[in-house]
Amino acid sequence: MQKKILFASDLDNTLLVSHRNRHAGDICVELNKGSGQSFMTQRGIEFLRQVNKRIGFVPITTRSLEQYRRIDWPDGCEPEYAVTTNGAILLRKGEVDENWSQRTRQIVDTCRDKMFEQQKILSSSKYFRYCRVVDDSYLFLYCSEDADIETCVEKCSRSQTAFTLGQLGRKIYLFPSGLGKGEALKRLKEHLLSNYVYAAGDSPMDVSMLNVADMSFAPTELKGLVGENCLFQPDGILFSEWLLDEINKRMESAMKGVFNVSDSVASC
Repeated sequence: MQKKILFASDLDNTLLVSHRNRHAGDICVELNKGSGQSFMTQRGIEFLRQVNKRIGFVPITTRSLEQYRRIDWPDGCEPEYAVTTNGAILLRKGEVDENWSQRTRQIVDTCRDKMFEQQKILSSSKYFRYCRVVDDSYLFLYCSEDADIETCVEKCSRSQTAFTLGQLGRKIYLFPSGLGKGEALKRLKEHLLSNYVYAAGDSPMDVSMLNVADMSFAPTELKGLVGENCLFQPDGILFSEWLLDEINKRMESAMKGVFNVSDSVASC
């Protein structure tokens, strides 16, 4: 596996699909309390195996360490490295990299007291079903079913200069400044001495990572948020299968010398 070439990818709704969006024949890769939580297509698994043989596949996910460890990667798909908790934790072969965590603590320490103060305040609000600190690194909230999401976001936004706000549906995240997927990918490139990066993601919280990459893949909903380095999902094609197939095709072409360096990774 060529560590100088990376494929950094979001997980949920990018490589993995939820039980609500699964189709017949999809393979369960995550159980939660005994029920299937996340799935991959059979073609997606085969494409990821090919990618994982050729380059360094590294998930970069907002999932907590515990949530990431629930994933049971199919044979040939398990990555050597993974970044969890929106960049806070680096795993290598399942073990936490303490040097990476030490740097994360330095980032979080600048607003740790504020984070727990906000948890106490927001936990008592009727607008949120729950509010918790994830892996001692960021604040996660879930809006109550009867609460207006815009009102919830506005409440979380007040005087939050120390945090970056992320939102997906009823989920709201308050990340310490400096803790994000884009920052994590920059750190990872330096850590692994990588000189070319593919990246994939499906939400605005992935944009910073997509913009750090040399080439990225995203759904059309992110048009206007990412730079010219991004390819967008064509209509009628499953996102995970399309992006993995594209990377494999580009790697094959690079090996044959069809693309120049700016198109792929021929010189890496």
